Amino acid sequence: MKVKNAFSKRVGYIKSQSTLLDAAKFIFGHNHKGIPVVNESKKVIGFITEQDIMSRMFPNVSEFMEDYIHERDFEAMEGNLKNILTQKVKNVMSKKVITIHVEDPLLKAESIMKLHDISRLPVVDNKGTLLGIISKGDIFRHLVSRKIRGFK
Repeated sequence: MKVKNAFSKRVGYIKSQSTLLDAAKFIFGHNHKGIPVVNESKKVIGFITEQDIMSRMFPNVSEFMEDYIHERDFEAMEGNLKNILTQKVKNVMSKKVITIHVEDPLLKAESIMKLHDISRLPVVDNKGTLLGIISKGDIFRHLVSRKIRGFK
């Protein structure tokens, strides 16, 4: 069985010039953990997750070292969320995105997800163009539903 037999073709995506607010609206509105980032030709160039956005609220190591007393002001961190959400996706997204080819074996996708502790993969063609997304649930449903139909 191949990825092409089980992936979801209806997939949202976002452009790198979009804001974190745009990404957060999609993630929250669709109850997803993240969203692929594409360029003008729909080639996958990144992935942004809710954790990527949340991590922007906390100081990095150099900021913490400069002012460790004030960087522990959690209410101030929450107050900074409005400014954080105006940042561009390209500045926060993971650029080392893991994808799966539409013609790859289905269990290869599951193996990659297990290896990298992720629950979904963007599905791409030979040019890296986004075709859809496959989740662990898609794989489970595709593999198990065929067996369940055989039981009476």
